[in-house]
Amino acid sequence: MTDEQVRKKRRGQIQAILLMLVVALPMLAAYVIYHTGWGMPTGTVNKGALLEPARHLPDIQPRLADDSAWDISAEKKRWRYVIPGFSTCDEQCMKNLYLTRQVHIRLNDKADRVERIYLLQDETLSPELSAHIEQEHPLLRVMRVQASSLDTLLEDTNLSGDAVAAGRYFLMDQDGFLMMAYSPQHTGGELLKDVKKMLKTSYEE
Repeated sequence: MTDEQVRKKRRGQIQAILLMLVVALPMLAAYVIYHTGWGMPTGTVNKGALLEPARHLPDIQPRLADDSAWDISAEKKRWRYVIPGFSTCDEQCMKNLYLTRQVHIRLNDKADRVERIYLLQDETLSPELSAHIEQEHPLLRVMRVQASSLDTLLEDTNLSGDAVAAGRYFLMDQDGFLMMAYSPQHTGGELLKDVKKMLKTSYEE
């Protein structure tokens, strides 16, 4: 191989590397911004409270309506709103169900990428709540966990305590990690902004 051929080969390799960097760097930057918020103006990273550290909901073994174990790995990847509650749903619980439903509706064509879960911490739903869910929230999925297991899961996080008493509900990522929490002070618009950002920076297999 002549010197000229060597130089041409080297130039081609450098050009290929530069091309790869042009493609990869924006993706890397988006990943860093998404996971750290670095480089974004204060106040625009997220509206909900970031749960630190994130907690894996499948660790407390939610059960489905037929009492089978929930296997998230066997399901389509989705973002999920998780609304904890009991066999009866108090006023704040009802507000959380309503707000998350309205936000879900406002996602329009992206709604299929998100699911809503009522995390029941009793044995069964009351007949009144069951009828209400059937009529007003037909797409709401009910899962059951052992009493206080959610609060135990949230121990040693920045949002420990009684989640239901605090009126909290959560945004869960596609792998089952509770990553963001919302309180009665948060609006539907704030939840909508957060979930739209997550949908924009993620994809389903």
